[in-house]
Amino acid sequence: MLDFGDFNFEDFEDDNSFDGPYPDYFSEWDEALSGNQNIRFLDVDELSDIIEIYLYERELEKAKQTIGYALKFHPSDEDLIYDILFLLNEAELWNDLLVLSEQYQNLSESWVDGHKIAALLHLGMEEDAFVFFRKVKQIYEKDNEQLSILYQVMVQSLMEVDLLDAALNVVQEAIDLLGASIEFYWLQLQIYLLSGAKKQASGVANQIEQINPLNEETWHRLGSVYLELEEWEKAIEAFEFAESLGYKIPSNYLGLITAYEKNGNLLRALEKAQDCVLLCPNNYMMYILAANICSELNLLKEALDYIDEALGIEPDLDYLYLYKSQFLTHLGEKTKAARALEEGIRLTKDKQGELKKELQKLHNKN
Repeated sequence: MLDFGDFNFEDFEDDNSFDGPYPDYFSEWDEALSGNQNIRFLDVDELSDIIEIYLYERELEKAKQTIGYALKFHPSDEDLIYDILFLLNEAELWNDLLVLSEQYQNLSESWVDGHKIAALLHLGMEEDAFVFFRKVKQIYEKDNEQLSILYQVMVQSLMEVDLLDAALNVVQEAIDLLGASIEFYWLQLQIYLLSGAKKQASGVANQIEQINPLNEETWHRLGSVYLELEEWEKAIEAFEFAESLGYKIPSNYLGLITAYEKNGNLLRALEKAQDCVLLCPNNYMMYILAANICSELNLLKEALDYIDEALGIEPDLDYLYLYKSQFLTHLGEKTKAARALEEGIRLTKDKQGELKKELQKLHNKN
């Protein structure tokens, strides 16, 4: 097996981060804000996008200025308020979140109170958080839907600040008060995983299986849980069942590949890697994954084919030429290995110098 240690196979899913170019209205807004020019009126969706971009770029002062303008332009728009509170939570701006959630605490929805609870706990104000939680529980005592949301937020926030015993007590209180629900069981399961209580976590996972037996996403999530619990056969069964229910996404295949590898079934792992290639033929990472498993099986010619496919998609990645050279060397094709490195140096400029080092090693062996 060759060394793929520097490559991260953890996440094949597309993220939601901004990768540009940003919309024109953002550029216009940013220019006006930076130059102290007149700010023109924008609609809610545009302002939400601008705030999100600033937070993503960690332009916090501009984000706060834009929030001020947004609330001035649309003072009663609850969708905008919801978006701003959510974005502040995601950005972990707890002081700003607390101030704004208190400013809009008279809105009729529990999500504002949930944001305040999260802010208080993350600011280390546990006692205030519990006092406020008891207060809002009374407000929503006849509305099980809103009460369930508050309990979920409270438990999630307690987990995030590592107050696991308190989180377990609160989720049990929720189950006793509102009845068993899959949302509470998932929270309970997360707490047990975080605290290392594997036996209890496995028990809750079995309960979740019974509650939602034909939901593909549930089985995918359970597969990930069983991986964490090192129950390889259960993980395989869960991921396979998710796939049979139509959950044919890269992360589910990655879970299956990992489970099969851990279980010692590399041929099945390779089959699933090949499924990944067919699913996402333009994603070079899929080909590297398949090459890695071929390497483990000592199928070096097949691994080389996959690396060539990856190079066809991303010819500027220097480490792909390194992998190609290593495969060729192991196949006894030292001349071709040297040519692969030379091609990589020419096409990628070899900024880190790794290809030149490897080429020198190859020449020294001769």
